[in-house]
Amino acid sequence: MIEAILFDFDGVIRQWDESDLGTFEAEADIETGTVFATAFSKELHEPLIRGEINWDQWRNETENRLVHSHGEFIRPIVKRFFEFEGRVDADMIDLVTRLPNNLRIGILTNNHDRFEDYLRRVGINEMFDAVINTHRIGVAKPDRGAYMHALDALKVEANSCLFIDDLARNVEGAEAVGLPAHQFHNQAGLLDFLNKFSIEPISS
Repeated sequence: MIEAILFDFDGVIRQWDESDLGTFEAEADIETGTVFATAFSKELHEPLIRGEINWDQWRNETENRLVHSHGEFIRPIVKRFFEFEGRVDADMIDLVTRLPNNLRIGILTNNHDRFEDYLRRVGINEMFDAVINTHRIGVAKPDRGAYMHALDALKVEANSCLFIDDLARNVEGAEAVGLPAHQFHNQAGLLDFLNKFSIEPISS
């Protein structure tokens, strides 16, 4: 029997479409995706999501590296990148709020020290029974420990908790722990997955 659903956040509940940044990079004659590639490089992003560095350190080191490689003119582009916060998907929020009340709902996200404040600012922090930010626990998806921490927080066994993530490696990590998991592409596919477990959102 399914007792809980554990959602990834970015790429599932929050979406990213930073087309303006690509325009800024192109106008500055910088290859599109340059800032992203540096910010989310393994050597910078993994320490962030494991809590070894904070958001300010991540941002500053990203800027320092890009200024070193491209020059001072890139600073405004880096500033724009770090000001962008993505877009909470209103349709996904609606779906989550209509899930059966007997289910515990959690987030397991590879994120940073400003994440919880973001949830409060956009007014969705109270939607979830547990928010597991890997920055706080020192271990990130797809490491087994991240899922085990989330299961402990939700007080459920692995086979009683569904897991939803947009990245295949994180879905595989969840399945290795025993969670029934789904790689998110769109809401229709998610609804089909939930239906396999006889879970239907309550009609609004």
